[in-house]
Amino acid sequence: MSGVTQKKENHSLLKVDQLHLEIDGKQLLKQISFQLSKNEIVAVVGESGSGKSLLALSLLGLQPKNATVFAKQLLFQKESLLTLKSKAWQNIRGNKMGMIFQEPQSSLNPSMRLGKQLLEVLQQHTRFSKKEQNQKIEEALLEVQLTDPKRIIKSYPHQISGGQKQRVMIAMALLCHPQLLIADEPTTALDVTVQKEIIELLKRLQKKRNMSILFISHDLVLVKKLADRVLVMYQGKIVEENKTDVLFKNPEQAYTKGLLFARPSTTERWSPLPTLDDYQMESFHSQQITPKERSIRHEKLYAQKPLLEVENLEKTYQTRLGIFQKTNAFQAVTPLNFSLFPGETLGLVGESGCGKSTLARALIYLDPPSSGIILFKGKIIDPKDKNGMRNIRQKIQFVFQDPYASLHPLKSIGSAIQEVLTHYYPESQEKLKSEVVALLSQVGLSAQYFNRYPHELSGGQRQRVVIARALATKPELLICDESVAALDISVQAQVLNLLNKLKKDLGLSYLFISHDLAVVKYMSDRVMVMENGRLVEIQEADALYEHPQNSYTQKLIESIA
Repeated sequence: MSGVTQKKENHSLLKVDQLHLEIDGKQLLKQISFQLSKNEIVAVVGESGSGKSLLALSLLGLQPKNATVFAKQLLFQKESLLTLKSKAWQNIRGNKMGMIFQEPQSSLNPSMRLGKQLLEVLQQHTRFSKKEQNQKIEEALLEVQLTDPKRIIKSYPHQISGGQKQRVMIAMALLCHPQLLIADEPTTALDVTVQKEIIELLKRLQKKRNMSILFISHDLVLVKKLADRVLVMYQGKIVEENKTDVLFKNPEQAYTKGLLFARPSTTERWSPLPTLDDYQMESFHSQQITPKERSIRHEKLYAQKPLLEVENLEKTYQTRLGIFQKTNAFQAVTPLNFSLFPGETLGLVGESGCGKSTLARALIYLDPPSSGIILFKGKIIDPKDKNGMRNIRQKIQFVFQDPYASLHPLKSIGSAIQEVLTHYYPESQEKLKSEVVALLSQVGLSAQYFNRYPHELSGGQRQRVVIARALATKPELLICDESVAALDISVQAQVLNLLNKLKKDLGLSYLFISHDLAVVKYMSDRVMVMENGRLVEIQEADALYEHPQNSYTQKLIESIA
């Protein structure tokens, strides 16, 4: 046993022994201990607020200024990080340790060309000639599979896609050949197909460069494809640590089980989804929905008349190439047809930019379609009919992706919902407040949230408020546009369960939009697949997953398998 320990010590790149971090007397990291060996990938998983990112920042000496860090040992290449001065940190950060942050759009300077931003890293840590620097930058971009490096170098961040921006961030982090790469949620904001490409890219680069990676994520399923070992964090502590294959086969802690099984299964259908609370309180009450039960339900569902019918809907944007040049037409949505039935959840999947959100906005004329007919309950929607449009926007409501951006930061939760009620149902203030409290209760929030503000709520609580506000108009159809994409896995399960309960209790129908096929498959009766503005496939959800007819659908499914 001691021989094994000694061997691990000799090959250790990073050693953390009883690391603590306090801010204003509050302990946010508690007794963090682990080692990261040379040429090893270790994942740190946990929900938002568990301390993952704070741990990463502490390892780089970037913790908040008012934070106090102390540890028994904090060694990198056998050198203590606890006593380093700022100049010594500059030699380590970006040089010996690279960092990839979660949101590339926020990490890149929007007013500076990408080539100049990459050049700054080399100028900080190397003494190459200008010609050598340009060569190193091009090589780094080619290494992360950006095949047109000269165009990337001349581009600003807004001129490239999210996946390309993340590749630039990886190239930037690896420019100086660090021994340790810290990747903090580097794929969270990306489509599942791009996410898969980034994971495979990191694995290839790690093997090629013999470097170590500390990979931070809230998604255990994702790290299964990448990590050698997994550390599970909860409330500032490491509650479980094991080799990846062992942890997935036999998780010990209830918290780990909750993270693993709260994500919808691609092979079974349980209702409701088990949540983290279920595992911690051992209060399981899920039931498996059989294919026969779904078939009986669908037979009744599709015997009805459609709630929403879309005929040859198209959306084209006109863009001017220059002051004296002709306009250029961009077809965001090609002519498509579909129906949505009362009580149905119709899924809509596709990568970013495929036209999902454009189609959703066109359905209620927030961004009017260029052509086509939309019928609601058998009646054509006429955008010139003001009363008719008021009724449509009352009966069809949106639940957007980012609940924080959807709520006014200076308005209390109660006033945000009450504002909607006042518009459609003018009543006394006392009665309106009673209605708001009832709506909050409907989404699982108590009356005490009435006077709170958005910044005082968690992401899951804010999304419940947005759903409550959407329900205020007594809608028949909710358009959920990436409504759980920004949530942790366990919170996501709670919101999905809530949506299914509301659907049953209130007789709602959903157009459920997402890039995550596992979530869409779980929620949906049927699924539509969009690619480059085209509707390429529509099938019953389970049939689509088991027997995809289109090659693009197959690609999406393979990315989550």
